Amino acid sequence: MSLRRIDRRLFLRAASGLAVAIPLLPSLRARGQTAAPIRRFVTMYTPNGQIHSAWWPTGTGTDITLNEIHQPLAAHQSRLTLLKNVDLKSAAGGPGGPHQRGIGTLFTGQQLQEGEFVDGCGSRAGWANGISIDQAIANAIGQSTPYASLELGVRATENDVQGRIAYSAAGAPLPPILQPLDLYNRIFKDLVVPDQNGQMPADPMLAERRSVLDTVGDQLSALEGKVSSEDKQKLDAHLTLVRDVERRLAQVPLTCTKPGVPATLDPNSETDMPMIAQLEIDLLSIAFACDLARVASFEVSTGLNRIRYPWLNSMGEGHPLSHMDPADPDAHPQLVARAAWHAGLIARLFDNLAAISEGDATIADNTLLVWCTEVSEGNVHSHTNMPFLLMGGGWHFKTGRLVDAGVTDAMGNLKTPSHVDLLVTLQNAMGVDAQTFGLPAFCTGPLQALA
Repeated sequence: MSLRRIDRRLFLRAASGLAVAIPLLPSLRARGQTAAPIRRFVTMYTPNGQIHSAWWPTGTGTDITLNEIHQPLAAHQSRLTLLKNVDLKSAAGGPGGPHQRGIGTLFTGQQLQEGEFVDGCGSRAGWANGISIDQAIANAIGQSTPYASLELGVRATENDVQGRIAYSAAGAPLPPILQPLDLYNRIFKDLVVPDQNGQMPADPMLAERRSVLDTVGDQLSALEGKVSSEDKQKLDAHLTLVRDVERRLAQVPLTCTKPGVPATLDPNSETDMPMIAQLEIDLLSIAFACDLARVASFEVSTGLNRIRYPWLNSMGEGHPLSHMDPADPDAHPQLVARAAWHAGLIARLFDNLAAISEGDATIADNTLLVWCTEVSEGNVHSHTNMPFLLMGGGWHFKTGRLVDAGVTDAMGNLKTPSHVDLLVTLQNAMGVDAQTFGLPAFCTGPLQALA
């Protein structure tokens, strides 16, 4: 009997739709058993560089005092790592202007394709020429959750190389979700969660799916002794999948609480922007708690960045402000206030995750976030000494410190690593056994300074 005679409609009916109805939890332990911690990963982008005089802490190593921009993260100082003297060397060539090249290579380690996107100086470029680090990690750890990854954005409205940070492949950008209600409808609308006693409420949809799975399982089991050895291997794989789906139906974490329906907000509104950002952070926190996803990207604005922050009394457009001298008495306080607000979003995420227990730790203890921008300093469009901040990752490298990745040789010359070495380290921290990422010419392996 051929494996093709199995009722595929039943099987597909059982498998399809589960992702929008319940969390799939293949790596969670059966209740009462011990399991390896679930790791989570986030990339975060904000535009147009940083004011270095307000970014770098004073002191060295773990004996540091946070500067203005990072004051919102003071409660999480033991979790953060600031990296100094890491360069976007892969942004030195290829098509495009400095903002285009910077954002394109930031999380891909690749240069840009030829294309017709135009920057402010008239340079032209296409999309990035490779997968982004979040998607490479999602391919390894995100396939067992309903959503391999979540792409979130706040006023990241331009469909342009300067408006995308996540890529599933070369030339394949992933647009972010810009409206909290859209995010809710995508991942929470049909979610069924346990009650206060840990019991799943009666749900006809789940009951129907269990019934379908039972039927499929019976059909597959009945065929085990009647197929060729080649078909038996396929049959075993199908049975494993069915049993895994059955197990997932019974496993929803007790930390999972369905959020309320967010209001409809305007993704283009400067008035709604802070509420959109906070809601997206909160929904991401719940998605992590429910194990709906383990990988996310979060971008605030774009490299074009012609927006204001009126709730901070910052009424200049971001991109022109970044072109001012860093000490300019008007631009400096506006840019520092904006960057501190960005840091506050990270603090909000880690505050949320630190409040959710997971085994003997919290979800915050099992989360790694990397934050950067597409140029180091906006007024000079530099790609050297990039302002990288890591939050979490303490299971893989020491945190709570300033790390200077530069090495001075015998002649007094500073040797700096490429950021693709950092991307390799991030992969390794998330359990991906890799020695290279992005353009091999710029990659020497894991970043030694974080070892």
